[in-house]
Amino acid sequence: MLVSLPTKYGAGITLGGDYLDLTSLHETVHHLASDTGPLSGHHYEFALGLAYDLRKTYEGQRDTWPSDAPAYAGYSAVNILWPIFLVQLGMLRSACAYVPTNRRIQSQLFALEACTEQALCEFDPSVGAMCMRWLANFNLFTDQFLLEFVTQQTREFLFGVSQGKARFRRLPRLLDEISPFSQAYKEFERAVSKRAHEQGARPQDMVDLSAWPAFNW
Repeated sequence: MLVSLPTKYGAGITLGGDYLDLTSLHETVHHLASDTGPLSGHHYEFALGLAYDLRKTYEGQRDTWPSDAPAYAGYSAVNILWPIFLVQLGMLRSACAYVPTNRRIQSQLFALEACTEQALCEFDPSVGAMCMRWLANFNLFTDQFLLEFVTQQTREFLFGVSQGKARFRRLPRLLDEISPFSQAYKEFERAVSKRAHEQGARPQDMVDLSAWPAFNW
């Protein structure tokens, strides 16, 4: 079965499972985030980032389950940063309204949501509850929404303040700002659109490729 833990310093979720768990979930993500579904081109590619992590995990190219949790010894595991993972999960759940599903797909998505809630609330029950409410109210973005803003919010989450609980308590606000109506997003969109115009590019193609500083998970 799928299992989860919060990472030590609250940067993300550790998601684990055996080969069948991970390959089955990988298939579900691909079913929901396809080029024929409700997600636009660069949006479904963002959601498919979760499928990529899952594939690398069951291929043994990520981590193993932490040794201090011996009940699941031998499980493969992957760490995923909270803002990115929660947006991916929100996209997948919203896609279910537009894509044919069956009990297997729904059960896997419910299991993934249960793992998410467990890991969030284990680190901080109050903050975890706020994040789950945000997830329950998630709406798909329009095609024009710049998903690079999610990357910016993730950087802000990681490097804006000290680690641990102080950082984690900022997560609900950063998630709330991932909206086309937030002031933070509007300012980001204006700045990116200006740079794109100067370079003769589309705003959706503007990506920050600079290296990330080291951080503690």
